[in-house]
Amino acid sequence: MKAEELREQRQKIDAIDQEIVALLEKRMAVVSQIAAIKGDSQVVYDPAREAVVLEQVAELVQQKDYQMAIQQTFKDVMKHSRNYQNQQLKQG
Repeated sequence: MKAEELREQRQKIDAIDQEIVALLEKRMAVVSQIAAIKGDSQVVYDPAREAVVLEQVAELVQQKDYQMAIQQTFKDVMKHSRNYQNQQLKQG
């Protein structure tokens, strides 16, 4: 029975992961547009903006036991978004 329950839970995670990937792709498309708008005129890293995003994320988390993990996930997402923007800006 536990093997079947585990399989079912993993299938749920697989479905959620598909949704997350689709949302991250949408987010990265916007990141790409922001890089194009910025051009060479602005720096990519905006600590004040990132602090606001992390505050908003913290407020959105309903299960407070997950808050730290979710904020850390968003820190990673923003770090990779910055790296991508920097790459886009270097490529011109």
